[in-house]
Amino acid sequence: MIKPLLLLTFCFTQTLIGLPVQDHWIDRVALSELAMALQIPSEADIVAETQKRWLRKAGLELWEVDELSSEERQVVLDWAAKQGMFSPWKPSLDRYDVAVILGATTPRMQLRLEYLKQLWLEGIRFDKVVWLTGDRPLDPRIDRFIDRCHQECEAARLIWQETDLPEDMRHLPALFFAAPMKKEGAVIKRPSREDTVAAWLQTEPAPCTALFVANQPFCGQQFAVIKACLPKSFLFDFVGPGMDPAEYPAAAAITLDSLARWIYQEH
Repeated sequence: MIKPLLLLTFCFTQTLIGLPVQDHWIDRVALSELAMALQIPSEADIVAETQKRWLRKAGLELWEVDELSSEERQVVLDWAAKQGMFSPWKPSLDRYDVAVILGATTPRMQLRLEYLKQLWLEGIRFDKVVWLTGDRPLDPRIDRFIDRCHQECEAARLIWQETDLPEDMRHLPALFFAAPMKKEGAVIKRPSREDTVAAWLQTEPAPCTALFVANQPFCGQQFAVIKACLPKSFLFDFVGPGMDPAEYPAAAAITLDSLARWIYQEH
């Protein structure tokens, strides 16, 4: 399980952050060990260095990154496994007001819904399902449904409609929120996680207990984003299925990218 890294100044953040049922941080000692193993000097600015060295290059998607050398790959995978970055995150309550599935590529959205289905079969209950997606165009290299729809938000609806769900779960209300693409200079970019949460909050949902769903190795960084942008009137929990790094050709590089974003968000 991930351990504490940096506690934000409580008196400043208590009015700005959502209240997690289970809190998560990175172990600062373990992080220092990983940084040293990957040739980051102990006196370096850990945020700046990990942004420069571990973050994927601008414009690259996760499925486009190159894997690390075999030696570095093993170091990263061993460290991440020990820190729980490949292990599933489980809920701590039996009931939530809403389950929130975070948008992603279509295989990941399918994985997240299947995990939510598994939790339902295990007895976890919620009153409705919310999808936080965007108008991201589907990519034929990674996404499904490109012959039937064009955007992530449309694919989310198909996934919900066509997944085999328990009858009582199938009849839950499902709400879909799509953040628009955004223009930054001459570049059109897909919406960020903050943008998708903002699209939901703009509808002024009542304060509630929310169960957010992602998947590993992204749970930590996504948790930190949700904690930072969800009002404190919302009590939230965060879950996600684990991963087998052997199934991902660039598992170590993807893990470092996710970890760098988590470190940045915590600061």
